[in-house]
Amino acid sequence: MSDNVQRTASILVGALVVGLVGWIAVNQTTPHAPHAPNAEGDAGAALATTASAAPVASAAPLASASAQAAAPAGDGGADLTLDSMMFDSGVMPSSAPRTVHLGVVLVQFTGAEGASSTARSKKEALEYARKLAEDAKTDFKHAVREGDSGSSEDIGKIPRGVLDPRTEVSVFSLAAGEMSDVLETPRGYWIVKRID
Repeated sequence: MSDNVQRTASILVGALVVGLVGWIAVNQTTPHAPHAPNAEGDAGAALATTASAAPVASAAPLASASAQAAAPAGDGGADLTLDSMMFDSGVMPSSAPRTVHLGVVLVQFTGAEGASSTARSKKEALEYARKLAEDAKTDFKHAVREGDSGSSEDIGKIPRGVLDPRTEVSVFSLAAGEMSDVLETPRGYWIVKRID
């Protein structure tokens, strides 16, 4: 083989390898970080179970207008914002922190991971979660007490990669002291408060 053909073949193979590595990096799922147990009982188990679950398409806030596309535009299509596109795709904003310190109110429903045999129906659980979300705005501790086992005022600091991607984007986008809307997760409905 001539030097030019050999050089061209080497360049093509190199470009193919770089492209393949890039494609794998883009299409790879978020790795899950191990979660150290804490003193709050089921809260750590809730995260460990959530971490191993497949992403949940409906983990978006159930009442958040800011994280969803705006009302339909005149052409009948949705007026998408950058924030809504990032949220919908599970992409973490670059300004999001590497870890967040959280408290969680959990409301389990029939069929959720780890749900007891006496868990509410999904509809009843959603209604109850919305009530607790309202209560949590004024008294988070009370909402935690009224939530199901696995609720905790302080589950500790959670690194990126532990939660399913859509829940993670919602939680990591909260400002310190801010409360989430009701989020559907594999473990049930969550109301999350970012502590710091």
